[in-house]
Amino acid sequence: MKKSALLSTAVLTTAAFLSGCLVPERFTAKLDVHPDAGYTFKYSGTAVHALAAAQIKKAGSLTEKDENGLKAEAEKMSKNADVKKAAYKGKGRYELELEASREAGQSLRMFGIFSVSTDKEGIMTISSEKMSEKNKRELEQIGLTVNGTFAVNLPKNIEVISQNATSTPTLGFGSYSWNIGRIDQQSMMKFKIKQ
Repeated sequence: MKKSALLSTAVLTTAAFLSGCLVPERFTAKLDVHPDAGYTFKYSGTAVHALAAAQIKKAGSLTEKDENGLKAEAEKMSKNADVKKAAYKGKGRYELELEASREAGQSLRMFGIFSVSTDKEGIMTISSEKMSEKNKRELEQIGLTVNGTFAVNLPKNIEVISQNATSTPTLGFGSYSWNIGRIDQQSMMKFKIKQ
């Protein structure tokens, strides 16, 4: 099977933002946690389709069929309730506006690399998956870079267990935030509602 046909098949049969084919590129993201442990996640920015970026790096461009497949993928993404806007901008890149609200205990996965989960003890974990050295090298070889910010706003009744934020609230004001400038940068935070 030709590479472009393989790419078209992958694009048309995979919901890109759910499977992890999309890599956040330039973005701002925010998670607001409510006192009852429900939360709202928002993402605004661009993301690049990793398979398309690899094809462009190798061949110099995408075929018209590939471009049309990626555009159709944006239309499919737009039907997801968490997607407020998904516009294909060409050359494997999308402009996205995401907004997802979940009740306490409900999980969330975005891009296959960001997740929110709650264990049976009520500890919530916000994390990006650890990237393997192989995946990091592959993404760097095709020239993907990341420039984003991620902020977590917590109510007063939350006890933070661990976190690796770039900056933290001062005197109880502000957010836990990460300046994300590397593809393999891992954000992580664990917390629970105080009893």
